[in-house]
Amino acid sequence: MKEKAKIASRFDRFKAFVIDIFLIYVPILYLSYFLLGSKEAFLQNQNVIFLCSISFGLLQAIFFALKAQSPGLKAYDLYLIDREKGTKLSFLRSLYRYFLFIFSLGIVIGLFSSFFRRDGLMIHDILSSSYIVNKIHKEK
Repeated sequence: MKEKAKIASRFDRFKAFVIDIFLIYVPILYLSYFLLGSKEAFLQNQNVIFLCSISFGLLQAIFFALKAQSPGLKAYDLYLIDREKGTKLSFLRSLYRYFLFIFSLGIVIGLFSSFFRRDGLMIHDILSSSYIVNKIHKEK
């Protein structure tokens, strides 16, 4: 069997991201909320909120560096690969991609950039030279 890959659809990437939010980010938020003891303490401590976001990015980068998949990507059989080499990204490059993602969402154009491109890539995909793909299995 010969394998090829194509860029994953926006909807599949979105569904995978939602799963990652629920399986990784929400437990981090609950843990920090529990450790601080109250809603008010959590909401008033901007450092903890920042650390929650950084922790999510670190865990994502670890998943991507080890297996090229986060739990959400694994659920839909998607992979994060390097655009030129076709291999998984390093930890630092995955972390760089996460920070680009945060920045691109901070400037509103990051939300809509994929709709202006035929390939559907977002700003953080282009700048990190990586993208999320589906594997296609074809017989010879």
